[in-house]
Amino acid sequence: MPFIENEPTTPINYLQPIRQFIRRTVNNENEDVDFVPKANMRIWYNNQVEGYSVHKHDALEIVMPVENDYKYIVDGRKFILNANDILFIPPNTSHEIECDSEGSRFIYLFEISFLSNFYDFKELTEFLKEPRLVNINSFPSVYSQVFDHIMQINDTYFMYPSKVMEMTIYSHLLAVFGLLTRKDQVNPIDSMDSKQKDNYYKFKSLISYINSHYMDDLSLEYAATFVGFTKFYFARLFKEYTDTSFYNYLSLRRISASKTLLSDNELSITEIAFQTGFNNLSSFCRCFQRYEKCSPSAYRSMLKRKSN
Repeated sequence: MPFIENEPTTPINYLQPIRQFIRRTVNNENEDVDFVPKANMRIWYNNQVEGYSVHKHDALEIVMPVENDYKYIVDGRKFILNANDILFIPPNTSHEIECDSEGSRFIYLFEISFLSNFYDFKELTEFLKEPRLVNINSFPSVYSQVFDHIMQINDTYFMYPSKVMEMTIYSHLLAVFGLLTRKDQVNPIDSMDSKQKDNYYKFKSLISYINSHYMDDLSLEYAATFVGFTKFYFARLFKEYTDTSFYNYLSLRRISASKTLLSDNELSITEIAFQTGFNNLSSFCRCFQRYEKCSPSAYRSMLKRKSN
């Protein structure tokens, strides 16, 4: 998740401790998270009007808008976050961000693999099997306590310019996990009937397949067969699950991958077109223009200007 430390609109009380964030490192959509040196976390106050293409990382990601909404697409599911909603994105889960309007939010990245030594880590693993949206409606009995702990994490992280109070911060994070994994909390999936659950996991598997095979010649008919539905029934259910059509999702996935590849100046735009599943350069350029409102070459030029 990028952050420009020298961004003039970043309040001085939200500057990074120890040293500023340098740059993102993303290879084949896998992000190597730049934690604070010798620490296991990084937290940003982010007010950039900028989206981020599909990526994943080993860290747990949490996001909480504080002003205006924010859009995440996690494993094909779209989440429109309102102010003070809290979204948990499990480690190694593909996600992207859409942002086309002003606003601000806190974004958190935490290393949590060392928690596997805890006796009840399996309960956290169960909770993080899916992206979790936490707000007053989804977790009414504990939301206010979760929100308070998140605010304490912010205060502690940004309070000290030359150190990170990891034990204090992780104590609040563990308290959050404890609240959200209590047995009396309702898992939304548990409230589904058997048919709904079956469809949910079928589409989850399909989205994972598309994310890994977007460069292949995928068709609606093939996708429908993948989950065992007729193409007409499939098309309706796919839109219910992802809030978009199959071909729109596939196109967005390909364009997202192409945006990552356009940062590699060794690849020609034609090569990128074929590597991301397009049959020819013209169809790639038309599709890119449709979603990004600019040509691939113009987008590449913009990336060069930013890097300089």
